[in-house]
Amino acid sequence: MKIIRGSLVAALACIVLLVFAGTSMGRGMYVENELIVKFKSGVTDKAISSINRKHGTSVISTSRQGKFKRLYVPSGVDIEDLAYIYSRNPNVEYAEPNYIAHAYWTPNDPLFSYQWNFYNPVYGGINMKSAWAIQRGDPSVIVAVIDTGVAYENYTESTSRGGRGGGRKSSSVTRRGGGGTGNVTAYYLAPDLANTNFVAGYDFVNDDAHPNDDEGHGTHVTGTIAQSTNNGIGVAGIAFNTSIMPVKVLDKNGAGTYADIADGIYFAANNGADVINMSLGGPSPSITLENALAYAYDRGVTIVAAAGNDGSDVIGYPAAYDAYVIAVGATRYDETLSYYSNYGPSLDIVAPGGDTNVDQNGDGYVDGILQQTFGSSTNDWGYFYYQGTSMATPHVAGVAALLIANGVTGPDNVRDALQSTAKDLGPKGWDPTYGWGRVDAAAALNY
Repeated sequence: MKIIRGSLVAALACIVLLVFAGTSMGRGMYVENELIVKFKSGVTDKAISSINRKHGTSVISTSRQGKFKRLYVPSGVDIEDLAYIYSRNPNVEYAEPNYIAHAYWTPNDPLFSYQWNFYNPVYGGINMKSAWAIQRGDPSVIVAVIDTGVAYENYTESTSRGGRGGGRKSSSVTRRGGGGTGNVTAYYLAPDLANTNFVAGYDFVNDDAHPNDDEGHGTHVTGTIAQSTNNGIGVAGIAFNTSIMPVKVLDKNGAGTYADIADGIYFAANNGADVINMSLGGPSPSITLENALAYAYDRGVTIVAAAGNDGSDVIGYPAAYDAYVIAVGATRYDETLSYYSNYGPSLDIVAPGGDTNVDQNGDGYVDGILQQTFGSSTNDWGYFYYQGTSMATPHVAGVAALLIANGVTGPDNVRDALQSTAKDLGPKGWDPTYGWGRVDAAAALNY
């Protein structure tokens, strides 16, 4: 069954396909002060000692099997530079750092094999198996999901007031007794978010402390960041030990005002958010929006936003505010830019956003981003393939949360780690189609 959803401001525009009902080693991954060198056959011990003295190194051990040597390198010497110098010596067969390997960690979520965007041996994945061997997130790190809300609680409320946003899509029932008949709206905790940690958020559409999702988009986005993982059901999330702060600024139609979005940013910054994810956007600049972004950035918040789904060379707002926001474009399985993804001078990085028109990986399903959310009502659970820069953005936010849990501090340092280790997909260095390249979680954690 194919379900078409309306656009959320400018950046959502997701096509979804319901498929299941119900419930690299980066630069720096090597031993400090060690170099592996294999000298050519026939080179004498005297010659080897002479070469090593020249570079201040000494032999730690010699492999009995491979006949290579582990050399001690003095502190302050660049291992990679020294490897290059050794390799150019005519007496040396090869030289390289003593790289470190990690056991791949694969969660037991049964649909993980369909999450090509997290890991696959050919294209598209962000190397989560290697990343999880290093870091899986920390509850002290908070990601604010500023969106349509999140299916984070079981909750019922009166719908008589309607809310400023014109009401919510919901599961409504009639309650009788006492003073007569009234409607209540029921919301539910997503089954595959049951083990995810949530902190208090806010609903700026309805002006209350229950930012429940009545559209489904925010729940899908949240799943990519911190879906309950290794719980034996469904799919996985990137930083699954991270805490999520749900902030509702978009209504049941996926639309919201800049005023509510700005308030959501201020709220997140004032209540401990380390990362803000905004899979939303609009075409117009705004002083109100820019001031809120500056406020959050000045308080150390890493802000990530969708580039937009117009297929144009103009990045939407808030992503276009270069000084404060990491703008995220979307790639397909084959790591080309998705047809809908915006690009241009303000683009910073790309991440898997999918393309539901194709099945490039041959798994029998369209190449969207798979996460749990609801369908026709707030308890109609399924696993949906969505596409969009909205889906790409939480990949970057999730990796940012892992970096912060791993000790990286400040939005500039987080940005540098993400951009400096991204897989270069276009012309060398930054380019307007791919920014700095496709985010690589494992490489970023080893930056």
